[in-house]
Amino acid sequence: MRPAVAIVGRPNVGKSSLFNRLAGQPIAIVDPTPGVTRDRLLHEVRRNGWRFDIIDTGGIGIVDEAKLEADVYKQVRRAIGTAERIIFLCDVRDGLTHLDREIAVILRPLKERVVLAINKVDHDGLEADIHAFSTLGVGEPVAVSAAQANGLQDLLERVCSGLPGARDLDPEQLEPAPDDGRIKLCLAGRRNVGKSSLTNALCGEERVIVADLPGTTRDAVDVPIDTPQGQFTLIDTAGLRRKNQIEEDIEFYAACRTERAVTRADVILLVLDASDEIGQVDKKLAHFCESEGKPTVLVVNKWDLAEKGGATRAAYLTWIQDRLPGLRFAPVVFACALTGFNLDDILRTAVELHQESRQRVTTSEVNRLLELAVQRRRPRKNGPGQTKIYYATQPSHTPPTFIFFVNRTDWIEPGYSRYLENFLRDHLPFRRIPIRVLFKSRESKFHEQQDQHRVVQARNKAERNVQLIIPKRAKHKRPTR
Repeated sequence: MRPAVAIVGRPNVGKSSLFNRLAGQPIAIVDPTPGVTRDRLLHEVRRNGWRFDIIDTGGIGIVDEAKLEADVYKQVRRAIGTAERIIFLCDVRDGLTHLDREIAVILRPLKERVVLAINKVDHDGLEADIHAFSTLGVGEPVAVSAAQANGLQDLLERVCSGLPGARDLDPEQLEPAPDDGRIKLCLAGRRNVGKSSLTNALCGEERVIVADLPGTTRDAVDVPIDTPQGQFTLIDTAGLRRKNQIEEDIEFYAACRTERAVTRADVILLVLDASDEIGQVDKKLAHFCESEGKPTVLVVNKWDLAEKGGATRAAYLTWIQDRLPGLRFAPVVFACALTGFNLDDILRTAVELHQESRQRVTTSEVNRLLELAVQRRRPRKNGPGQTKIYYATQPSHTPPTFIFFVNRTDWIEPGYSRYLENFLRDHLPFRRIPIRVLFKSRESKFHEQQDQHRVVQARNKAERNVQLIIPKRAKHKRPTR
């Protein structure tokens, strides 16, 4: 069990910057706006021979426009209560503030667990100013700069000294990070469909902040849970809106982290609101999950409200398959986060899809099915000669990927690629997950090598170029003449 280290402090002292620096990747959103971080973020740190979990928290004393100050402070208090070490972070440029003194009063009874760190000491001329923070009564300060990665070794030694479980290991033992065997489940969806409520319901505690206001969740929050169905890491993500509705930098960065969470997850829980229409954002998310080859569970939340309105499961299944045709094969689970209805079915279905995506089929079986598929429907003639498919194989899984060797890849039409996908899904143990079909030109002395693309996925342009978010630099780019 790794020890936990929490970073606490007032808003805008650089807690998220230090969190990202120690984690080694941009996990938390960093923005000059005070109060960006709301939920507790947790990530493993493996640095300079030390190993522990780092927790980022919201700013104490935040004035939040969404009136979530009490919820943020509750998450901070839980981090303080569970962490073996607490990094109390202050800002040398702002000096000692009244809010720093108030936080010190809270932490003083926990003095043996507290390490006082003064951030933004970017040059030697500022080091003398850190001594004023000694009057806080929580220990001697250590100077750091999260932006320039200065003082991190001193901070790590202070934090990990005498910390059980954060032993000094051989660096070779720390690379690469071992797979913990947990299934990563990403809860994705548009705003206010109940992703955070489902996360808390699956965890059995108020792990993330839930509010009626849209946009409450900003960062992608990883939450490990152990259940009778298995061990999981839930990834609660920010709710998405249409790209032309994204107005602030914070919302843009949150949406980018949602996209990243989808790509790194093992199974996607696409959360839909049973009491509302399927919107463009839902459709785009479904298309993105399918194009990324991610096993997807369609979680219809708030089903109790739909049932009160007279909805039936059979009618809803027909309705949803008509609106999300790209995921017609995906299983649907009707659930309710508030009452806990069908939560076990969500996890059980996710485990089944994860196992299904990791299966492999022998080459002989694939080619037997290829022969049947071609007998039922031959590829259309798109060039001067007949399109020929010689043989096929499954080189990889997660997602199950099949390569068909042909004489010309540019003669394969997207419709035939879809036909092969559906045919394989109907005859192989991949009935509920996306599969990937690729075409590769076979080198042969009996036909001309005129292919410009050696391995292709025969999809149309809209299916190939799938993005949830426009790159920020392209948002206001002027058209070239």
